[in-house]
Amino acid sequence: MKTENSTRGRATDAHAPADAKNDHPDRRDDHPLRHGCWRAILFAFLPLAALSGCNSVAKTRVDHIQGVAFEQRWAEDTPDESGFMEMRLGDAAIILQSDGCSHRMINRLICSNVKLTISTSKLRRQTLSLPEVWIRVAIPPRHPERTGFRGSVRWAFGDDTHAIILSDINMDGHEDLVVWSGPDGTYGDPSYTYYLYDKEARRLVENKALAKLMEGNSLSRIIDGRLFAWYRSGPCDRGEKLIGIRGDGAEILARRDYTTCGENAIESEDISDDSWMKLEGEPKK
Repeated sequence: MKTENSTRGRATDAHAPADAKNDHPDRRDDHPLRHGCWRAILFAFLPLAALSGCNSVAKTRVDHIQGVAFEQRWAEDTPDESGFMEMRLGDAAIILQSDGCSHRMINRLICSNVKLTISTSKLRRQTLSLPEVWIRVAIPPRHPERTGFRGSVRWAFGDDTHAIILSDINMDGHEDLVVWSGPDGTYGDPSYTYYLYDKEARRLVENKALAKLMEGNSLSRIIDGRLFAWYRSGPCDRGEKLIGIRGDGAEILARRDYTTCGENAIESEDISDDSWMKLEGEPKK
């Protein structure tokens, strides 16, 4: 079954509680999309089961990020037995065709030799080839996983691991594409293939340099064209780095490596100190 949801969300602080970062669709208010659902306007407090005359209901929430309203959309589609999946994220149509998908891990579906076709109102139809696409699947009786996402990726890489993400990650005014394509993050965490929109070619172009800088690191969030990444090696060694993307370029803006063991161990209160990632000219907390 194809499923698409829409919400407007609030970007939260890095130290906000988990429930503020990961709103669940079941907790959003329901509003009717069609005129035939006028009864829902009068009786919005009734259970959805009472709205038997309504054929279409969307889950929405209005909020703002940096004073500008934004809309997030997600989908819960999964490939069929032949390795085919069709997904809608607003006006974005996404089709995944593959040689088949297998459960190599209990809650991971890995599709091989993938052709991913995408088009939006601003992006002409384009087909991309990937050796693999990884999709997180729910273990019953859990709620279906959000496999596709469109909108701000401030918290898109936390508990919800999306296979396909549409978002303007380099802040050039055009949506880019991020695809979960492997387990090369820290200790098998997701790794991604990044496609940035090329304004001259009017197409998505793979940015291999960005993926190279992310090798062996886990992605936690992307804010204002910056990727926040971290790694862990063994029981003691840790590291973090801040990667900047502008246009089709990528570079490490700041990084730190530290240990939590021995005489050179970092103090516990310094672990959460983010002053190391503040760039010249930026205020320090």
